[in-house]
Amino acid sequence: MTAEIGILNRAGVALAADSAVTIGGDGSQKVYNSANKLFALSKFHPVGIMIFGGADFMGVPWETIIKTYREQLKDTKFDTLEKYGQDFFSFLISDSRFYNENTEHKLVWTIFHNELMEILNNEVNTLINEITKSGEPVSNSDVEKIIVNVLEERIELLNHNVIIIDDPQFAINFANKHFDTVKEILESVINFDLNKSVINLFLDYYSKLIQSEYFSHNYTGLVISGYGESEIFPSLYEYHIEGIFLGHLKYQKQAPILINSYSDETYSTAAMRPFAQREMVYSFMNGIEPSLQETIMKLINTTIKSYGDILIEKFSIDENFLDVKQGIEERLVETVHNELDKIQSKYYSEPIMDILDILPKEELAEMAEALVNLTSFKRRISMDTESVGGPIDVCVITKGDGLVWIKRKHYFDSNLNYNFFNNYIRGME
Repeated sequence: MTAEIGILNRAGVALAADSAVTIGGDGSQKVYNSANKLFALSKFHPVGIMIFGGADFMGVPWETIIKTYREQLKDTKFDTLEKYGQDFFSFLISDSRFYNENTEHKLVWTIFHNELMEILNNEVNTLINEITKSGEPVSNSDVEKIIVNVLEERIELLNHNVIIIDDPQFAINFANKHFDTVKEILESVINFDLNKSVINLFLDYYSKLIQSEYFSHNYTGLVISGYGESEIFPSLYEYHIEGIFLGHLKYQKQAPILINSYSDETYSTAAMRPFAQREMVYSFMNGIEPSLQETIMKLINTTIKSYGDILIEKFSIDENFLDVKQGIEERLVETVHNELDKIQSKYYSEPIMDILDILPKEELAEMAEALVNLTSFKRRISMDTESVGGPIDVCVITKGDGLVWIKRKHYFDSNLNYNFFNNYIRGME
């Protein structure tokens, strides 16, 4: 996992990222504190990029991709920051070195093996257990019918989902290309032969899943922040990216942060956004740990509903009360939510944002580093895996000075590598 943050105001933007990378799967994991997650996207212009989640794209390390793009970009500049992101994704899909058939098949296998296990463990097995509790035997055909019902329900939900890959022929092409892969996945998990119609239903479900806004646990988050040539205030764009399927790059842009001299529904004068492990930043901003707040709200919700049931049980209440009971409970829960939001805004988040609005760039960097370090410290003193840690890379991006490193690690001794820095400068010339 990762802890990263972007903090922006009218003076500039500070980006900070930890160095921990987790290798391996469930039951066998190792954490190294040497990963690079924060980079300059351009050697010449004020644009930075951070990565979180997946460490590679179609088998190619993101660090290699970013630095290859940077060499191609050279001194090219764009009017807006968003256009840097668009050009970067065009580069990903156009460079044939980042794609081959084997990596697509591997990606399909990984995504849909995990998805199949989730379907079987969380839904199919639950329905099978309900049948066996009644004493009735469950045949292979019964299991197949349950699988079909589960898939049809999921497909119906996906039909109302947002389409990211808009290609009318995608389902047909996906079935033609990946039928054997999906069949192999099913045979590796299900111990009886499925009808071809069921396999085709899986193919239909998987193709719709890829086209939708669903992203697997292996997706990568990209954060691009800084300035376009015509912009005098910074902005931040976040993207989620999965991979290339049938020649289509699957990615989705999240809500951007746009800084301006005033605040409205589109712009802010200051903003903060954490990425990956966010709980400590939310605790800092809202005065309470998110999971604790969720638990408290569930308890309040349960208590309010129980109170109405107790009134009905203990007192002789008109039957008409039952008709309005649910509405009253919902209004009370909503009132508690609204009052809690007001308290958090007034005493926690608003005072912080008021200060953040006027912080000089040096303090932006210090704040970004402190919040990432806080997440790292929390993981270190708990029994959880230390998936956040290591040196924290910090940079500040301003319109006048460009990207300036405040803290940056190297895997080598800079005093012994004069040629590295000489070549870097020569590349700029």
